[in-house]
Amino acid sequence: MEFVDIEKLKASEDFVGNIRWDVTPKVFMDPKTASGETVDVSYGYMFYVDLVKDRPHLIIMQLKHPLSKTVAYVQGVPEDLLRECMLCTPSECISGMYPISEKLEKWLKKGLGLS
Repeated sequence: MEFVDIEKLKASEDFVGNIRWDVTPKVFMDPKTASGETVDVSYGYMFYVDLVKDRPHLIIMQLKHPLSKTVAYVQGVPEDLLRECMLCTPSECISGMYPISEKLEKWLKKGLGLS
């Protein structure tokens, strides 16, 4: 698995332009909304947090049809932000994937030059 830092991600216009802030692990696993619409999870990149060797890591998943895949681990993320993500409700934490928190999203957007 490739390890990347925020500066490498920031340099990729394709990556930054295709981040799916609207796709969480819950949406990824069940893309139907409460109103019955379906979220298209066949393109872009999703961030999520997962435990790897008992430590939380920020993971990037490339969303593709028919098979999405994990493409990188992001280095240099403050561990307290990662651990906070793991405090989500059971309905939001799906298949060992934890959604990013609002604080982590702000940290990412700042580091990627989006805010």
